[in-house]
Amino acid sequence: MLRFKIGLVIVVSFHFVLGQQVNTSPFSRYGVGEINNVLSSSYLGFSNSSIAFSDPQFINISNPASYSRMRKHNPLFDVTISGKSANYNSNYNGNLNSSSGTNLGLNNMYLGLPISQKWGAVIGVNTYSSQGYEVSSTFSVDSSQVSNVFQGDGTVNRIFLGTGLDLVNRGDSVTFSIGGNASYMFGNLERLSSVEFSNPNTYNSRIQYRSSISGWLFDGGVQFMKRITSRKKNKIYLRMGAHYSLGAEWQTSNDYFAYTFTYNFGVQEIPKDTLSSRENLDGSFSIPEKMTFGVGIGKNKQDRSSWDLAFQYEIRDWTTFQESNSIESWTSPQLGTSNKMSFGFRWTPNLDFANSSKSIFSKSTYSIGGHQSMSYILIDELNLDHYGINFGLTVPLLSSRSFSTMNLGVELGKLGDLNNVNIEENYINFAIGFTMAPDTRYDRWFRKRQYD
Repeated sequence: MLRFKIGLVIVVSFHFVLGQQVNTSPFSRYGVGEINNVLSSSYLGFSNSSIAFSDPQFINISNPASYSRMRKHNPLFDVTISGKSANYNSNYNGNLNSSSGTNLGLNNMYLGLPISQKWGAVIGVNTYSSQGYEVSSTFSVDSSQVSNVFQGDGTVNRIFLGTGLDLVNRGDSVTFSIGGNASYMFGNLERLSSVEFSNPNTYNSRIQYRSSISGWLFDGGVQFMKRITSRKKNKIYLRMGAHYSLGAEWQTSNDYFAYTFTYNFGVQEIPKDTLSSRENLDGSFSIPEKMTFGVGIGKNKQDRSSWDLAFQYEIRDWTTFQESNSIESWTSPQLGTSNKMSFGFRWTPNLDFANSSKSIFSKSTYSIGGHQSMSYILIDELNLDHYGINFGLTVPLLSSRSFSTMNLGVELGKLGDLNNVNIEENYINFAIGFTMAPDTRYDRWFRKRQYD
């Protein structure tokens, strides 16, 4: 019965992931949509600078080599709800326009399983990217106003299985780990392009283009950890990590429908003539490779992390991105090369979790981070600048021997610049999640009941 209930929760939540509206950004028009940078609530406040880190109390999918560090008897279940609130501003030809949008939904579900002392595995599902935009421009033709309207909606989802293994494990002095993820990508993207006239007697036209996506994505990573001081209670560790995501070719099945229509009283759409219609056209998305490098240093007390400092660099050449199909009237916007530099710092004031006289907030972990990047989005052949600052809080739950936590993360960011490229987005990303990490030896729900 317990297995049935767990399975039911996973299935219901899985369908919720696929069915939600997860984007309102006009920038999601580019590529396969806006890439989801909330991998989990655990690392959002750390600015996702986690390539070099393997924390036994968190699932770190940014580097599968970290899966090897999960502790025996401590399976992990991670679930995160995330959202975004953003303001969009543009200034073209002296016309200042602004809009806003907010979304909220289930971000991810991960299950981490320690197989042995040096080997772990993770299975999970999350949103890889999403589209959700409506962009329009208006101009005059004779006595009529003409609007070009572009709309998009949909998500690309990811379900994956990963594993990590220690090749070298000398206790807390030196470790070297490798790992990999195999991800199945799937989803639907629907994009509309319309020409609409203010004259009610003129036929409007629209192209409706729907792509069903399926394909694979493979990535792998390595991690190295070395203790650089040997004090008994205060140990300093150096950590390094690297991650590589292979390029991929995702297959698409495309439906194309072009038609004319009018509006009844300016509201109800009335289809008129079909101009062209084709179904199940084969196509593909070419996804570029990605490389990430990270380094960190931190101090442990009593086998728990007291503080950590991390730096990370990421590069990806989106100029190689290509959408191939047999529909000549549809072209994707050009993309550029992206790079990102980030840092993160976290600190836990009190590591004496068993001391009930200490405040829960003194046992919590506080994170701060920041990032600066050159986005792959091009406006007038210029990459958009992207800045952000992050804050996070991790609060321990359940017993002192458990790793279960509640995780909060917030990111304040800006994409683009109104003065330089005439468009910008100011946003808040937020996430709340729970990492359930019951210790099968101590927590009450794993204890075998005994009777006299």
